[in-house]
Amino acid sequence: MKHEVITQESQEQAALCALGALSQHEARAFEAHVRESCTVCELDLDQFERAVGVLALAVEPAAPPAYLRDLLTARIKRENTEQQLAAPVIPFPERPASSLREQRPSPGASPSFPVLLPWAAAAALLIAFLISLTMWRTEHRALQAETERTRDALAGNIRLKAQLDKETASATELAEVNSVLSSTQWRIIPLAGQESASDSSAKVYWDIPGKRWVVTADLPPAPEGKVYQLWFVTADAKISAGLINPDTAGHGFVVVQFPSNLDQVAAAAITLEPEGGSEQPTTPIYLLGKTS
Repeated sequence: MKHEVITQESQEQAALCALGALSQHEARAFEAHVRESCTVCELDLDQFERAVGVLALAVEPAAPPAYLRDLLTARIKRENTEQQLAAPVIPFPERPASSLREQRPSPGASPSFPVLLPWAAAAALLIAFLISLTMWRTEHRALQAETERTRDALAGNIRLKAQLDKETASATELAEVNSVLSSTQWRIIPLAGQESASDSSAKVYWDIPGKRWVVTADLPPAPEGKVYQLWFVTADAKISAGLINPDTAGHGFVVVQFPSNLDQVAAAAITLEPEGGSEQPTTPIYLLGKTS
């Protein structure tokens, strides 16, 4: 089975294989697993083998244990005997502790404690460090993935909120328009784009008894520092009816009260004014719709 991510078990197998501490059966099984294109274990094994190789060359040679000569002599004699008897060769087993005690130690050798090679201790420490580092990297990648999931979830929530806000605004606009159309007397004033805004359009839904205008408009985004302003146009003056702030799609919606002191309105107009609006139009009319 190929590994998708590094595990503690796979790291231990790779480390022991690099040190030559696996049995023949375990080593063959692990090497076959690596040959099955498990890139995770192959990378770990390569790193551990490099570390062991560097450590083996970085320390002074150590003398072999005193009992090694006796072990080799006994094994050679046994293999010669087995060959003479035409018996199959049996792999030499590890020497049991009781057998080792029976051997006569050489002068100066300690019969009670095995010899620990310096490079083996250093290799064990380095492998432990590499395992810890790899596990940290694995946890770090998992944390990064969790952070990405959280960021995606937050972005999704923001998009969902924006969609809900848009749908709420559309529902409010539709309800206001329907309330005008349910009035006992109403009119619709279409506003057409003028020379500088031929593709723009707007409508005024006029609730005559309720003295209010419900205005919807489709406009291009206002330039920086500019805002759209609605006007009541009479024969003698232009009276501000408020500002229109389109959304990112260019759609604007506003409800304004019709001035009670106005008897006649000749038209509705929209201009592009400095941010905050103006007392009187300062630019040519952007959209215009006549009441008659």
